[in-house]
Amino acid sequence: MNTVFLLGFASALIALGVAVRRNDRQGREAAASTVEVRVDDEGVARTLADGRIEEVRWDELVEVEVLTTKIGIHKEDGVVLVLAGEEERGALVPSRLAVEHGVIERLHALPGFDGRRLVAAMEQPPPSRTTCWERGGH
Repeated sequence: MNTVFLLGFASALIALGVAVRRNDRQGREAAASTVEVRVDDEGVARTLADGRIEEVRWDELVEVEVLTTKIGIHKEDGVVLVLAGEEERGALVPSRLAVEHGVIERLHALPGFDGRRLVAAMEQPPPSRTTCWERGGH
């Protein structure tokens, strides 16, 4: 009888632990979801649901990377552009939003940017991480 009780109690604790972890992950994903993307002559800003803002100015952009994924907050889109600036500045822009808000068009204006490299990186099977552009001297 005690063994059955202990097994049942242990199973309940494990189920509770799994549920708490799932809920925590869903909360983090919801907080990191995009509520707004702003693209203008100055740069790119992405506002997250929890109020954080990721941003980078065009003149401080040093690298453009493409991430492909099947997990996490960006699994639906599957492709994320990483716009890296100086220090800790930058923005992660899901590809769908990058197209809708003109980020891709703006990238083509960067010196030496090759759209074919961008397309090839976006077509890589996940998981992948590909640098598509780097500012000279960095």
